[in-house]
Amino acid sequence: MPLVLVEGAAISCPHGGQSKLLGGSPSVTVNGQGVLTSGTEAGLVFGGAPGPPPPGTVTPCTAVTPSGTPQPCVTAPTPPTGLATLLSVGGQPALLATAGGVTASGAGPGTWQVTDPGQQILEAE
Repeated sequence: MPLVLVEGAAISCPHGGQSKLLGGSPSVTVNGQGVLTSGTEAGLVFGGAPGPPPPGTVTPCTAVTPSGTPQPCVTAPTPPTGLATLLSVGGQPALLATAGGVTASGAGPGTWQVTDPGQQILEAE
């Protein structure tokens, strides 16, 4: 069974950007970190120029438009893959280490994937 994601779990985009997911549920925790549910990842910007990186950015995305303007990946609002079928929090399925989804950037569409679930204790189906 895959591990459940908790606040601080890391995901990456296809251009090397990496961000930590924030906003875990305080009602279900693992080692004090809230479990992440579907929708937590929606609209996440993987940082990059211009401007300061958003909260959670570990490594900024390097995607650029065809003209060379930086335009980092953003996670799509569509539901991701890798959702728990037996564990939900507040009516939303928990995100699992197998989660992934669509990104959009100046370089075109791509996919994000989990690089660190944030914990090594709780598994779910």
